Amino acid sequence: MAVTTPARERTRHEIVRQAMDLFQAKGYNATSLQDIATAAGCSKATVLYHFNGKPAVLAAVLEPAAADLAALIRTVDGLPRAVAQEIAIHQFTELAVVHRGVIDVIQDVLPVIEDMPEIAGLVADGMKLTGFLAGSDDPLENDLAMFAINGLLGECRHPGERTDDELRRLCDIALRRLLRPA
Repeated sequence: MAVTTPARERTRHEIVRQAMDLFQAKGYNATSLQDIATAAGCSKATVLYHFNGKPAVLAAVLEPAAADLAALIRTVDGLPRAVAQEIAIHQFTELAVVHRGVIDVIQDVLPVIEDMPEIAGLVADGMKLTGFLAGSDDPLENDLAMFAINGLLGECRHPGERTDDELRRLCDIALRRLLRPA
């Protein structure tokens, strides 16, 4: 017997899918709730029924990446620094490739990301990731980790320019060259 998805859940999923496409194509700031509603084939009121505003739609778009990042943080938390750094490099590289489109969306909201409580968990986990990648409490190592993350996220914004394998290799080599083992 086939399992069917309730209409409400299908509508919510379609809103998130269309929002992701629009945020990537036009940018978060240039996309309105009406744009999302039109693309999803529903009314703006329907979008607002499912989400309490555009930041909530953004949070739903970012949810899979945020969940994967949270899982990475849980994996490395409490491990010895060198082990945590190695796992963080490998898994961050994989997340950067898997969530290329989301990274493009995040880059668009970076200037105001800390003012968006809907994605505060993602921001906090991003800061924790920086510490794990740094591998130490040295401020220079932390700055290098932030530099590496920002550079790699910028590189991931252009999905057509590199294959997944090319991007995976670039991310891994760049992180290993920039970040000294703990």
